[in-house]
Amino acid sequence: MNMYKQIAMGALASAVLAFSPAANAQSADDLRTMQTFLDIMDSYFGIIESTYEISSDVEKSAIFQLQKIQEVYEERGEKARSIDIFREVLQQTDNPTIRNAVYMLISDTLKETGRTDEAIKILRQGLSENIAAAGK
Repeated sequence: MNMYKQIAMGALASAVLAFSPAANAQSADDLRTMQTFLDIMDSYFGIIESTYEISSDVEKSAIFQLQKIQEVYEERGEKARSIDIFREVLQQTDNPTIRNAVYMLISDTLKETGRTDEAIKILRQGLSENIAAAGK
């Protein structure tokens, strides 16, 4: 993906320089405008690259989707409802990476909603799983 990004940025820069009204830039302001445009395009390709990286990995995708679920519930003023979804995921998967992320999401949500004792309990549950998986 990085090679694609470099080729695309080079082609874009060439096109901008060759065909844009600023091709005959006469001032530092024109050059700054062109540099700003190139910086924006670089950021855009960075976002595409990050999205591709996340989307190409099932664990990263699942974690990102869980965060988005939490975000939507939070925007609706119902953040605590995301806990039910997270608990369902714990029942559905044995994947340690996803489980660890879910434990953290549940505990953060519990803590933020004033349920600190439950947050500690869920963190200890996740910790127990990790210790057992590590072989004590």
